Amino acid sequence: MYVVVVGMGEVGRFVTQVLEAEQHDVVVIDNDAGQLEQVAERADVATLVGYGASLDTLRKAGADRADLVVAVTNHDEVNLLAALASRHLGASRTIARLQGSEYSDLEEGIQYGMLGIDVVVNPRVLVAQEIAKIARSHGALDVLGLAGNRIEVVQLELPGRSRVLHKPLANLNLPDQTLVAAVVRDRELFVPGGSDVLLPGDRVYLVGRAGEMLAVEEQFCGGREAARVCIVGGGVVGTALARLLSRSDTEVLVIEKNRAAAERLAMDHPRVTVVHGDGTNLTLLEEELVGSYDLFCSVSHEDEVNLMSGLLAKRVGAPRTVSLVHRPDYMDIYRQLGIDVVLSPRQTASDHILKWVRQTELKSLTILEGGQAEILELEATPGARVVGTPIKRLNFPRGAILGAIVSGGEARVPRGDDVVQAGDTVVILTTASTRSQVERLFRRRML
Repeated sequence: MYVVVVGMGEVGRFVTQVLEAEQHDVVVIDNDAGQLEQVAERADVATLVGYGASLDTLRKAGADRADLVVAVTNHDEVNLLAALASRHLGASRTIARLQGSEYSDLEEGIQYGMLGIDVVVNPRVLVAQEIAKIARSHGALDVLGLAGNRIEVVQLELPGRSRVLHKPLANLNLPDQTLVAAVVRDRELFVPGGSDVLLPGDRVYLVGRAGEMLAVEEQFCGGREAARVCIVGGGVVGTALARLLSRSDTEVLVIEKNRAAAERLAMDHPRVTVVHGDGTNLTLLEEELVGSYDLFCSVSHEDEVNLMSGLLAKRVGAPRTVSLVHRPDYMDIYRQLGIDVVLSPRQTASDHILKWVRQTELKSLTILEGGQAEILELEATPGARVVGTPIKRLNFPRGAILGAIVSGGEARVPRGDDVVQAGDTVVILTTASTRSQVERLFRRRML
């Protein structure tokens, strides 16, 4: 595949590295020669210094024959123009990242066909959607919806009081249509077998039908849905999150440092309590009784504010904290310092973009634990090895697990006698070392 990437920020660099590793032909554009030099040192790609929305620059990059053009600069208007210009030149598909408040009303954070652009992604709205799911869960660190949200992947950390500790997985009597797909212990991810046991502090990835996940969360963590949520930051993420939560019976408090932004938020969302103040002010957090809230979310555009306010919220008694980090490299540091859930809009953007550069049977891809594993949402094509054979006879590789099958709009967690049919959507969790073996199962048999 021939791909043009416009913008070499965090997202552009990450997407470029993945594309180059998968041996796609890549041209990258940026108006900063220094950024391009750094990319060229790490990846075997062509570079072009120039304005990414210029027709002349895009022609030089070969956008007219590109299979995909990805516009991910830090300027929304440049991304829109680059995608539109590439379409005009003849690019097969285009993706644009938009982050500003002007585009925060994109449904689910993604819009298809906007102005003729194939995919428009607002990662900040996507992150707000993700936090809202976490708020509605019973103690989840992350909630991922797949197969049209029929299937959910939930990440939990096991407390010392969990009822599932020190028992073989085969004896857990899990709720129907759920399973344990992966375990992270001492930062190492593995796909467990029936004889494996869970220990305090383990992080587990559970897969199941969406309607069944609250029951399994309760069994593993004993938590409850957040009835009261405090948000620091009234920007795009904070506003979108407040809007989502206020539609239910959730009590929402937003702390915003900018007076004009606070007044605007209060006027637009009368069901939300808005306080003009500094989220890193310990006295303010104590006065607002932040420790009594079920969930604390620091989602400003400043990483330092998000980390500090999250740590202060922990100090005053908040049981669960969520913090945004705009540099994905810092995510592990936040967790080590005590933040429960760490999310990155740039990582979210990268995940959604990458599914468009994979083979056509791959409908989505989510990277776990810094690349140790991936969740693949694949369509079973006619003639593939996986089609028509009972799962127990597929010789599925150790290190991978078939988590769900969606057939005819119905989702189920499969058992050994189940059979994948052509056209079914299949959700698979696989470690990096076994991905190639999994992909072979979905390739057509040679005649």
